[in-house]
Amino acid sequence: MMEFEKVYTDVRGIVHKARKDFYIKLWEKSDWDQEGMMTLYQLLAAHPNLIEEKDKLYRYFKVKFRNHVMDVVRKQESQKRKFDRMSHEDIHDLSHMVKAPGLVNDEFVLLRDMMKTYRNQLNDEQLEQYEKLISGQSFSGRRKMVRDLQEYLKDFK
Repeated sequence: MMEFEKVYTDVRGIVHKARKDFYIKLWEKSDWDQEGMMTLYQLLAAHPNLIEEKDKLYRYFKVKFRNHVMDVVRKQESQKRKFDRMSHEDIHDLSHMVKAPGLVNDEFVLLRDMMKTYRNQLNDEQLEQYEKLISGQSFSGRRKMVRDLQEYLKDFK
């Protein structure tokens, strides 16, 4: 085992005690361990001589880690961060409740198929009018064709 891991196993109790004392939303046990390791690394980088002085290491680590956790709790509870405090929902659990802005792929395919079938049953004159209707042009009999098309697509709604 590396020396850093051995030192962290010595101070891990401080991390788990802080985990019982404070609540940080969405943090699991592994997140607490990771934050503890990062804090220990920063502490040892700033004061490498603490490895030999265990009592001093425990005190410094406890103060530094608890201060770090309290900062995270303050941030979590801040009025400015109300959005961060909203309940977390996985989008995959709620995807059935979110309405797509347009047609879903299967609806779009069905509409195109129905339009193709409608187009195939038109004679040459109606086909010319249909092309004008689709392109947004006006022509004599436009309202009748729109009503016919609406009647044909009434089941699609």
